[in-house]
Amino acid sequence: MTVSFIEKQIKRGGLLIALGLVVQLLTFVSVHPLAFVVFLLAGCPLVAAGIALYLYSLVAHETPGSPSGPGSVTRSPAR
Repeated sequence: MTVSFIEKQIKRGGLLIALGLVVQLLTFVSVHPLAFVVFLLAGCPLVAAGIALYLYSLVAHETPGSPSGPGSVTRSPAR
């Protein structure tokens, strides 16, 4: 079974989000100022990177058969 590029990118984004959520959940175990710092400096960027990768993979995905390259946007001819 072959996996397409967009599926790999979405899976990577999901893994980053899951990893970030695990880090955030682990920081809730401890009531310490460093737990908050880890929450902000490790958990939040991982979740944000996962969301960004997921959205980018959806936007940058090229459907089969679609024209690519410059001028691939279909517009009415200028008059």
